[in-house]
Amino acid sequence: MKTNNLPDNLNIVIRRQHRRSLMMRPVPGGFEVYIPRWMRPDNPKVTEFIQGGLQKLGTEPPPVPTVKTSREDIIAMVNLWAIRMGLEPKRISFRDMRRKWGSCSSRENITLSTRLTWVAPHLAECVVVHELVHLRVFNHGKDFKAMMSQYLPDWQAREKELNEVRF
Repeated sequence: MKTNNLPDNLNIVIRRQHRRSLMMRPVPGGFEVYIPRWMRPDNPKVTEFIQGGLQKLGTEPPPVPTVKTSREDIIAMVNLWAIRMGLEPKRISFRDMRRKWGSCSSRENITLSTRLTWVAPHLAECVVVHELVHLRVFNHGKDFKAMMSQYLPDWQAREKELNEVRF
């Protein structure tokens, strides 16, 4: 949505949420601004807030990462590793998760971040194996670590590399 008095070349998306305050954050290729549901996007306070945010954050958004591993490749990885491990996840889905790479439910559903497509295949594979191990061991204790080491001996190095990835 375009707001007056803002640079035309910036990709700024305004989202209305159940919230009390305004919030702005850089995202790959632009900025997201969250406003209370009752506030209209063309409200002068929103424009003023965005201008102040651009002064603090700068007008150069993070670059859009390139796809390194397709969803189809990741699903194939899940299927291959599930066979190797003798597991059958019920469902595999993707969501835009900003704080984690994947999750596993007690119902044996695996959810993977869409951001996994932006990392190298060996890092996506580490997340896939991690979530599949959770189908057997639903914590990060000794049994979990032993099983991860059994299937991916270098998993700790991969997780360290994954933790350094920023989008």
